Amino acid sequence: MTYNTIKLTRENRVGLLLLNRPEVMNSINDQMRAELTEAFGVLATDPETLVVVISGVGTAFCGGADLRQFKDTYEEFRRTGRLTLFGGPELALLFSRFPKPMIAAVNGMAVGWGMTMPVACDIRLASANAMFSAPFVRVGLTPEFGSCNLLPRLIGYGRAAELFLTGRMIGAEEALRIGLIDRLVTQEDLIEQALGLARQIAAQPAGALIGTKSILRQGAAAVSSLDQWIEYEALVFQECMKSEEHYQAVTSLLAKMESRRQAKED
Repeated sequence: MTYNTIKLTRENRVGLLLLNRPEVMNSINDQMRAELTEAFGVLATDPETLVVVISGVGTAFCGGADLRQFKDTYEEFRRTGRLTLFGGPELALLFSRFPKPMIAAVNGMAVGWGMTMPVACDIRLASANAMFSAPFVRVGLTPEFGSCNLLPRLIGYGRAAELFLTGRMIGAEEALRIGLIDRLVTQEDLIEQALGLARQIAAQPAGALIGTKSILRQGAAAVSSLDQWIEYEALVFQECMKSEEHYQAVTSLLAKMESRRQAKED
């Protein structure tokens, strides 16, 4: 398959997957979701790929969901009463069920899904200019990607609650201090450090790698099924997508972004 919104290369038993919409901070739309779904299906079944590194093209890791996609989704819901699958659990379940180790290399802004996607990975590296925010409540939504289960296990319930309920932005040093990321490296070294770690892991016996990840994931989900959690989370998220307050928040934010863009051009 030819990809337009992602880049995928495979070498030395390591897959490098880059989100590739730099003009919009690598934000996720329907096309990117479809291409990520296809790519993860390929990587999961490729016997020559044992570890996957995820990063972004340009100066951002991922700006979250494309706000225009949210706006269009809500307007379609108002017209027809039908909600698209954009906020559904499919992509998060792919991450949850992915059998091989995943390393996030956060190269810049990581907002919304851009923050919760790395949380769903096994190991997180970040450059010094990475910034993290989960501003779901600010646009009338709830967190997703299994993050309400995974993030409290990483950084503790109180810190997770504060980040989710305020949506505040934190820098890479604070992210390292609270355990949101595992290693802080320079921007120049980020991809090579991530690939070096991936190669180190990929050099181990394949069965032991996949078995160890399976045990780790089962242990993390021991209190309740992570898949069930993700499906419930997506249900609440999609209910919020139907709300007028979500639509108004997204519309207002898009207007502010357009105003800033025009101011820069002037």
